[in-house]
Amino acid sequence: MAEKCEETITMPVAVHTINFRGLAGGIFISISLAVVLYVIGFATVGWAVARNHEGLWQSCSCGKISNAPDWFVATQAMITIGLIGVLLAFILVAIYMCVHSVSKNTTLIALVVVCFLTVIFTVIGLGIYGSKREDTVSWSFAMTCVAGILTLIGGILSIFQMRSSGVQM
Repeated sequence: MAEKCEETITMPVAVHTINFRGLAGGIFISISLAVVLYVIGFATVGWAVARNHEGLWQSCSCGKISNAPDWFVATQAMITIGLIGVLLAFILVAIYMCVHSVSKNTTLIALVVVCFLTVIFTVIGLGIYGSKREDTVSWSFAMTCVAGILTLIGGILSIFQMRSSGVQM
């Protein structure tokens, strides 16, 4: 008689420790601060200060920026995509920590991907703007830069959370 050889493959079970005092809390705090700083930097007119104050969307001369050069439009696009990314990262970390009916593994992987894509778009936007406005960049630019760093920290902490939870890619 032929014997049946049944082999069962067991996948490691991911165990997520979600605690505001642990890695998950660090992720939440860094992404939350990043959202606040990014929105402030995005919306204010302190990107460049020379004779007037300039933001991404208006200058202190009480008018919209018209006939913006291509590099400026590219900066607006990259920073806007970064803003969408940091807001999405905040939503994902809130889902990861508070909604227990979704896959924690998938949410955490998505959070890592969104954080790093957000950082890439933010760095591109900041690089374009900074290379054109070298000496005149100001506090709104700096806030957006710090928000990008906090998003990077949130992404790195998310990787550590994945490792400690046993999430397999």
